[in-house]
Amino acid sequence: MDFTTFKIDIIETTGLAKDALHIYVGVGVYLLCLLVLRPLTKSQGIRSFMALIVVTGIALLGEYLDNRDTIDTLGMAGLNRTQVVASIRDLINTCLLSYVLFALNKWTTIFHPTNKPQSMTKRQKKADY
Repeated sequence: MDFTTFKIDIIETTGLAKDALHIYVGVGVYLLCLLVLRPLTKSQGIRSFMALIVVTGIALLGEYLDNRDTIDTLGMAGLNRTQVVASIRDLINTCLLSYVLFALNKWTTIFHPTNKPQSMTKRQKKADY
């Protein structure tokens, strides 16, 4: 089974539009990478950046697989304007929300805790009073 057949099967099975699937894949890969990298890297900033690199790599790989027939026979110059525009749109759909989540985490306090966590022993002492 080639990549195009695989994508068409997923589109038919889920009933979602191709653009929506790109968004779901991008966010899903980003969040999955954050979870998988959590035990490996304690720094949230490094973990988020590594997840962003993985999402971008997956998006680029997907676009290569979409256009592999043309690239293998004619090279990159063989891609017509329609294929290039569709690939750029797919890259944006796949990566944009992950980049927005990364930026919100890095430059705002939306995802930061509002209270400093207390140790369990301090919580227990307060509950006893």
